[in-house]
This record gives sequence, C-alpha cells and structure tokens, in this order.
Amino acid sequence: MSLLKMSSKLTNEQLLDMLDGMNSDLELSDDEDDDNVDDIDIANEILENIYDTDDGEDDDNIDEIDIVNETVERVYDTIDNEDDGDIFIPDQLPIQIPPTDEVSVPNIVSDTNTSPILKQFSTFAKSSIKWLCKPMKQKNIVLRSLEQTEFPSTIPPPISYFMKYFPEEAFSKMAIFTNIYAEQKSTNKWVQTTSAEMKVFVGIHLMMGVLNLPRVRMYWQKEFRIEIIASNMTRNRFFELRTHFHVMNNEEIPQTNIDKFIKVRPLYNYMKHRFHQLPIERNISIDEQMVPFKGKLAPKQYMRGKPHPWGIKLFLMCGSSGIVYDFIMFQGSSTELDPVMQNLFGQGGAVVMQFIERLEENRHFVYFDNYFTSYNLLSVLADRKIYAAGTVRVNRFANPPLITDKCLSKMGRGTSYEVSGIAQGQKSEIGLIKWFDNKGVNLGSNFITSGEPETIKRWDKKHKKFVDVERPEVIGLYNKSMGGVDVHDQLVSFYRTFIKSRKWTLRLIAHAFDMASVNSWLEYKKDVRHNTILDRDTMDLLAFKERLATTLISLGRTKSFITPPRKRGRPSTSPSPTPEPEAQIVRTKPRSVDSTPYEETIKDGFDHMPTFDNKQNSTRCKNAPCTFKTHVYCDKCNIHLCFIPGRECYRQKHRE
Repeated sequence: MSLLKMSSKLTNEQLLDMLDGMNSDLELSDDEDDDNVDDIDIANEILENIYDTDDGEDDDNIDEIDIVNETVERVYDTIDNEDDGDIFIPDQLPIQIPPTDEVSVPNIVSDTNTSPILKQFSTFAKSSIKWLCKPMKQKNIVLRSLEQTEFPSTIPPPISYFMKYFPEEAFSKMAIFTNIYAEQKSTNKWVQTTSAEMKVFVGIHLMMGVLNLPRVRMYWQKEFRIEIIASNMTRNRFFELRTHFHVMNNEEIPQTNIDKFIKVRPLYNYMKHRFHQLPIERNISIDEQMVPFKGKLAPKQYMRGKPHPWGIKLFLMCGSSGIVYDFIMFQGSSTELDPVMQNLFGQGGAVVMQFIERLEENRHFVYFDNYFTSYNLLSVLADRKIYAAGTVRVNRFANPPLITDKCLSKMGRGTSYEVSGIAQGQKSEIGLIKWFDNKGVNLGSNFITSGEPETIKRWDKKHKKFVDVERPEVIGLYNKSMGGVDVHDQLVSFYRTFIKSRKWTLRLIAHAFDMASVNSWLEYKKDVRHNTILDRDTMDLLAFKERLATTLISLGRTKSFITPPRKRGRPSTSPSPTPEPEAQIVRTKPRSVDSTPYEETIKDGFDHMPTFDNKQNSTRCKNAPCTFKTHVYCDKCNIHLCFIPGRECYRQKHRE
C-alpha cells in the first residue's frame, strides 16, 4: 500500500507520531517510498553541511536552506492532499519539520564557531511563511533617547576635524613607510621625507580636487602656475613622493594574507576608528558606494546605473545627513563578513547584520534597498527592536499574494495593496506593501506599512498638470532617510581628488582623504547648527576643503610662498652674445601686501622664525590693535609683527 493511500486513513496526530524528523516508525513497502526516505536523509545531510563551506561569496543570492526545503517538500507533497497552489497555509500543518520550517542556528552551528548574536534569533524557511491578505498590525513604538553629542562652545578650524581621522601618528607612519619603500626600490638620490612633507603632499592633493585642472603638470606650468602648490613642492618631488607613497611595509605582509586591500588597510583603519567614535543618528541608510577605477584589480565591480559603474565597491552605513558611521570594503570571497551570516541572509543581509552590531535596540530606523532585504533579515531586526524597511524582490518572500501592476494601474495612480506574513514561532509580523505611482513599487517593513497616508503632488504627463496622489507612510519615510549614502557620494564627487593612475592603491588612498574631508565638513555643519551661526558665516564644502588644503600645506611649509626663479638647462661655456637694444618696457612694481594666513597656521607652534625684510619703508604690524610699523616679519606666516622691547606683538600673535 502506497504512502498516499495510507495518509488518507491516518490522522495528523498519528502521522506526527510516526514521523519525527530524521527517524520514522512508518515502514514502506514499495521502492518509490524508499526513494522518498533517501531524499529525507540527503536533505538532512545537506542541512548539516550548509555551514561547513568556506566560500563566503553569494553573488547570485541563492539561499541554500531553500534548496533543502524544496527537497523535503517534494517528499511530503505525496502525503498532503491539499492544493499546493493555495496561497494560505493551514493554521495547523499536518507535519512539522523543525530542521526546515524553523532553523535554530545554535542547533546547527557548534558553540565554538557561533558569535553571541546568533543565539538570539531564529530564521524561517519560505514554506513556513503564512501570508494573510490584511494589513500588518502597526506597532506602538516608544524610542529611547539617542546618545548625547558633545558640541564645542567655539567652532574649531577644518584642520581640527580632519586630524581626528588622520592624527599625527598617521602622517609619521606615511613618512616612515614611504622612506622604507624607497630604500627597498634602491631609488637613486632619494631624499628622506618627513611627516611635515606628507602634510604638504596630502594638502596638495586636496587642493587639486578643489581646483580640478585637467592635467597634474599644469599646476607647475608657467601659464597656469598655482603658487600655493608650485612654491611649496617641486613637480619632480611631487611625482617622486606619489611613486613611493606607502602606508605599510610590503615585507610585513604575511604569506597567508587574504585581504586584497591590505596595502591601504592601515589608512582606512584610522578612518574607521573615528567613524566608531561618532554618535549615530536616528535614521540610518545602508547602500553601496563605487570608487571609480578601471584598472586591473580582482575585486573590481561593474554596477549598472551608478555614476561610475566600474570601480571598487564599498558598503557604507550613513545617517540621513550623509555622515559615514561604518564601511566594509567588498573583495569577493575574502570580504570581512561572517560566513554563517552569509549562508543565512545572503551577502547583502550579512552586511546589514555586521553594521547593526553598533546599534542599540529601540533607538534607530534602518533603510536599505532590495539587494539587502529579505524576510529573515526583517524578522531578526524586529526581534532586536531595530525598525527596518526596504524595497524588496518578491521572489525572496515566498511569492506573497500581491496584486499585479496591471490591476493596480486600472485602480488609479496612488493605489496601494498590502499583505502581512508570519511564520511558526515568529514573534512579530512582516508587512509588504505595493504602491503604484508611475509603476509598481514593493516595500517590506517590520514596523509600519500604510500608516497615516499623505497626499503629495505628482506631474501628470497626459493632462499636463500636477495631480494629488496618496502615498503610504512607509514610502515617505524611506524616501526621506534612504539617501544618506547617496548624499555622501555626491559630496565626494563635487571635489574629488584627480588621480590618473593604474595603481589602485593611489585611487583608494585619495578616496580616503576625500571621505574624511567630507565627513569633517558634515561634522562642522552639525556644530554650526548647534551654535546657531548664520549661513553667511558658514563655510560651504568648497571653502572648507580649500581652507583645509591650505592649512595642511602651511603646517608642513618651512619657507615662504615666494621662491626665487631659477634658470633651466646647463650653463653655456661660450660667452653670451651682446643682446640687441630693445625698446624699454616700463613695468610697474606690484604693491607688496601681507597675506594673513589662517589662525590655525599662525598658532601651530612649528617653524615660526622672525626675519628682517629688505624694504626701504617699514610695514604696519598685523597684530591688532597695534598701529606701529616694523621691518620684522614671520618667515612662515609672511606677516609683519613688532619684535622690540615693549611691543611683543610677535609672541602674542603666535601664542597658543
């Protein structure tokens, strides 16, 4: 007698008693039923070996647990006489299969390989999800207050913000490892660099991003000469430093290294250390960022639709303001992700799970796109009281009963339809909503769907006028907070450091400085708003980055801007011919005016030397309210200051 005929005579309780997962007391007589038992064994073996794989990359976003579920479901489809195409799953399933319907992580992975977070949640197979054609019950959320931010009483200069990302130690190590690499390459006539020169080098790169000339050599050419760059570092020295620039010793790279970005990792570790010190905002977004690069590099990615589709991919966690709080550098199978998380949630979900380790419960809303969103991810975040929403790919949600775009379009623009899903053993519902604007948009959330809809204006092409369209609350929240990564990416692109090189290390190093300068400006903007400073007294990103670059160059400068001109070429051995008389050209001598540097340069306490000028007339002292004149000036600041008994303007101006 076949299993199908027996199942019609047995009750659900009897079947449940005879089938307890792997072991079964039910004896089968025909060969086909024996094959089904073998399928169960194969399925359980696959389930036990899912987490033994070393491959952390999941480019196709295939959930291996689903493969197991499909194998087991094929076995029990012969037992269940109900219509498999029915959307609604019965409240009491005839057979419960704990290894597939509810995957409890500690039962699969040994405690020695399990992080503490894995013991706090369970994931669910698609077959166990029950979809209901009704809205999700909206949660009554009571948020805890955020971490208090300490605002300065006075706004510090740009260099103070930037040096929190790259402290003095970072510039010292840049100089040390650059010198080591030059010795390893046996560079002829190499002049040892210093941390001060490294500041000039970094400042010049930031200034090039501000000015954005199409070719690096133009900054030193006579026709386009930029004095602040050309007078503080020669062209040959600049390219020499760029060729040898290193942030670590290549000989210290271990042979077992799997980090493809180890050559720039120390620089990004400095940034990450500062990112982790920042108090996190209420609304968080997680998305990808592309660093433009088309050279040869294994982790290089192509992302259609991005402003720079070819490049190096970074995952960023940003606030709605654009401030970066954490990042992960994508490098394929060696990406710094937990392999268990990747098997449970896919690569995108593993990125989210790693980022939320810094988030406390009942404090934050997290938004991401369909690359990251999955049913299990939203469920786990709900268990941790982290409220999340994101666009979804319907095939990841066990085919929920959503209405097609065609049906919604007939109902009119602004129509929405939502369903809710819950699995056995799940604590909270997951809601899906489909809203039709110009086309259908699918969103999933663990805290709200329709909420309190709002009316917005949309342009109607057919009638050529604005019309009122109803929009669910979750759509508005998503649009308001999801663009944090895009905001940061846009700010970086405005004044990106120009690098035309095949070396991926230079591209990532320049990008690190750009990211730090943008984050510094966003921190500065928060301090400005807290101190209620007027907009006219606030620096925009261009002025902020220009001042930062100028200050870095000034901190490393040991001489004045003006350098004497030098003759080019070898001296001639023959006497120069007598020049023919030419018409006398009358040149007006330009007026010598002191250019006062920024306050942070004047008071840096480094290499300020008093010097006498050769002028016939003295110059007015620049230490207000002094009105006397003097011939003494600071060699670094290039400003005149009194330096005689009774008038100590020089010391007062440079005092900390």
